[in-house]
Amino acid sequence: MANPLIIVESPAKAKTLGRFLGGKYEIRASMGHVRDLPKSTLGIDIEHSFKPEYVTIPGKESTIKELKAAAKGASEILLASDPDREGEAIAWHLAHVLQLKDPRRIELHEITPSAVQKALEALRPVNQDLVDAQQARRVIDRLVGYKLSPLLWKKIRKGLSAGRVQSVAVRLVCEREEEIEKFIPVESWTLDAMVNKLNLPQRVFAARLVARQKGEEKLELKEEMQVREIMAQLEGASYRVTGIETKDTTRNAPPPYKTSTLQQDASSRLRLKPNRTMSLAQQLYEGIELGSEGPVGLITYMRTDSFRISDEASTAARRFITEQYGPTYARRDKVEFKSKGSVQDAHEAIRPTDVTRTPDSVRQSLTPDQLRLYRLIWQRFTASQMSPARFAQTRVDISAGDYLFRANGSVLVFDGFYRVWERDSDNDEEKELPLLAVGEMLNLQELKPEQHFTQPPPRYSEATLIKALEELGVGRPSTFAPTVEVIQTRHYVRQEERRLHPTELGKTVNSWLIEHFPEIVDVKFTAGMEEELDDVEEGRRKWVPIVREFFKPFSKTLTDAEATQRVKVPMRETGEDCPKCKEEGRNGRLVYRMSRLGEFIGCSLYPECDYIKGREGQEKAPPPEPTGEMCPKCGKPLVKRTGKRGPFVACSGYPKCRYVKREINPEDVVPDRVCPTCGKPLLNRKGRFGSFIGCSGYPDCRYLEGGTRTIKPPEPQVCKPERAAKTARPRTTRSKKPTVPAA
Repeated sequence: MANPLIIVESPAKAKTLGRFLGGKYEIRASMGHVRDLPKSTLGIDIEHSFKPEYVTIPGKESTIKELKAAAKGASEILLASDPDREGEAIAWHLAHVLQLKDPRRIELHEITPSAVQKALEALRPVNQDLVDAQQARRVIDRLVGYKLSPLLWKKIRKGLSAGRVQSVAVRLVCEREEEIEKFIPVESWTLDAMVNKLNLPQRVFAARLVARQKGEEKLELKEEMQVREIMAQLEGASYRVTGIETKDTTRNAPPPYKTSTLQQDASSRLRLKPNRTMSLAQQLYEGIELGSEGPVGLITYMRTDSFRISDEASTAARRFITEQYGPTYARRDKVEFKSKGSVQDAHEAIRPTDVTRTPDSVRQSLTPDQLRLYRLIWQRFTASQMSPARFAQTRVDISAGDYLFRANGSVLVFDGFYRVWERDSDNDEEKELPLLAVGEMLNLQELKPEQHFTQPPPRYSEATLIKALEELGVGRPSTFAPTVEVIQTRHYVRQEERRLHPTELGKTVNSWLIEHFPEIVDVKFTAGMEEELDDVEEGRRKWVPIVREFFKPFSKTLTDAEATQRVKVPMRETGEDCPKCKEEGRNGRLVYRMSRLGEFIGCSLYPECDYIKGREGQEKAPPPEPTGEMCPKCGKPLVKRTGKRGPFVACSGYPKCRYVKREINPEDVVPDRVCPTCGKPLLNRKGRFGSFIGCSGYPDCRYLEGGTRTIKPPEPQVCKPERAAKTARPRTTRSKKPTVPAA
């Protein structure tokens, strides 16, 4: 008898489900989307209700053929793509390709035996509202990308793109830079008395000047002269304890992670980029090989905006905490964490699927980065179900002459959730004061005046930019990481010392968009659009009217912007003269310039002078050295060359023969693992998209962990108008139209 067919998105997910379901189901992977809008044309019929024109994604023909063959022999077909808008759209496209009359969905929020069994018992049809919300976003983003990007090419520079969320993100970075440039620091001073008990000279503690004694008038020290006058008045003064206030305080555990807070903490605590964090989380969700257990999903679904935890997970966590740390550490009842703003609440918070599966128990099965991220998720969730930490806080008032000083101290009485969660750095400033009594005299060691200046707002980091986007309601959990990535790959923003700086290109594009397309970069407009998409998802609105309301004014603005003048991107100077121009008697200066590979330093007189800083060193590279070995591909001698990443061995017949000898660093070898395709050792490698595991036999063997390689999709072409009729025309010379980046 034929088995039911389950279609998932990835081979890793298929493998994990296969372990749970045994031979009762056939499981295949669609490898993501199978249909999308075409790359070379707009793909949207504007005149007929913005109907999308979907085509098979190039390279997916063989996958579709295999799925159709598997579907023919199946007793039932179940679609198990991810439980969000994008996953629902994938299921909808699969149903169309496979011609399923009544497609049924499996909704998996975690990949565990119990969760899979529950999902199989709660099959549902494809949610058309979710699909329409995804279509609306895709259509609007395509209209912006394919209509606005070519205009940016004409008016500013080739290779540019714009988008609803990315352009707002660039605006936030640019406006923060303007705040910093306009900031005027304000001077202030503090005065600390370093004192100690008479019988404890070694226990020195600081008390800060806060007020005058008469009426406790608060003091604001604005200049050095004012501080010097007070210090002169305090000469010979006695320091006496006049008041002590002690109270107990508690500090509650932070909530478990949602997508944005996970990306923020992984960035600040683990130094992981948001895209890398989401890639690792996807691996932990889809399943990790745990020895004899086989593939196991370690965390729940990682794209969520909710702090909600199921009753079963909360109960299991409190039971585990009681057994491991004692009953005083477990919360007595389930705690509810509230989210700010609009929350879809479609999924639980990000948590371990089994809290008893500690990070140390799965250490051997995870890569270093997987382990770090899993530990962070496990600790955060476990801490969220633990008792508050308790502190004893003490405030001591000390009089000296006509002035009042104050010392604060805090002592951790019960660590509570800090048993598993590392305390933040600001909590480390808490200090314990010696035992004091009212009326007790203290000894002054010294008075310490200190000058301060107010600081400008800090530049955004990737983490704080994601936090700002979330608080403003711009974007959704699935868009935060790609947005932060794309504004850097488009060279609108550069990262220096983990802080985001706008480039001159980014400033120019932002100014032009604000002038001509204010709604595209308007925070309220973009946040309102997200709410309208949520309305579509909830079935309160239809998607076509929303797109029409957006496109009508947008189209008019496009027409108006066509008549504007071209804008020149200013060049940021380095303060250096061009050495080549100096030798040849010109006045060239070195400036920061932009190419498709990013910023570089070149001469301001280009193309008259083609000097590029750093290129002169490459011209003096040592000549190739013969190694005595022959090329295994063409038989010519192998030579040692020097490239931008250091020395390497390659064929002397380059460029006709491109053979490069791969040297294996023993530290990169993955212990006890070999390539399932060719049997050679697996290596920890790094590429443009981050760390990954690949075969040491590359390029002969191209195996990558998970069975697929993430490749940057080809950039779409400028939309070409349809020809009304094919008439004979004289042949003319045309320049090739450039490709337009997707929004």
